[in-house]
Amino acid sequence: MRNLLLAIMILTPISSFAIVNEISGDFGYDRTIYGDKRQNSNVTRTYSAGLSTYFWDYTALDLNASRTKDVTTENQTYIITSGFNLIGQQNRVTTDVYSIGIKQSFAPRSARLIPSISVGYARQFTESSQDLVIQNTTTNTQFTNTDTTPKQKVNSVYGTFALQLKLTDGLSLKGSIKTLFPAFKFNQAKDTLKYAFGFSWAF
Repeated sequence: MRNLLLAIMILTPISSFAIVNEISGDFGYDRTIYGDKRQNSNVTRTYSAGLSTYFWDYTALDLNASRTKDVTTENQTYIITSGFNLIGQQNRVTTDVYSIGIKQSFAPRSARLIPSISVGYARQFTESSQDLVIQNTTTNTQFTNTDTTPKQKVNSVYGTFALQLKLTDGLSLKGSIKTLFPAFKFNQAKDTLKYAFGFSWAF
């Protein structure tokens, strides 16, 4: 292994070891309205930040952190039992992801368009809560019941395809498609796809 690393260092041009850092920020937003009277909604917001350190021209160590907030609100009436109706509910899920991996670019940093892929290990933290609005039809009053689920931790794998449009020497616009799935369950990679838009700055 030591001999292999030594050979790579000898064969790689000195210029390739010039370290370049690239910071990025992304934002994703999805909103869906549904129901016969358009009374229900699902809103998802994702914020993420990343740091890529290029030790070679096309290959970088990739560090990322993100938070996703998913809120589903339903305003429909269901009969629970005699005298009590469920008239509304809201589910809130917050997911924090911290990841480390390898980023591989397919064009030099001087190019106008730079496609890249990233893959690596992610640690996922998820917590959720639910509000149920219940109406007492006898007294015509209502109350809210809140239930919270303890935070769950999952070892995951992440993958990202990104396309950067270079605006200046350091600044680029970036669009990306991201997937996150439980470790070693590669058949679930297509089940969770997130689309995001943001920026990157190289220095």
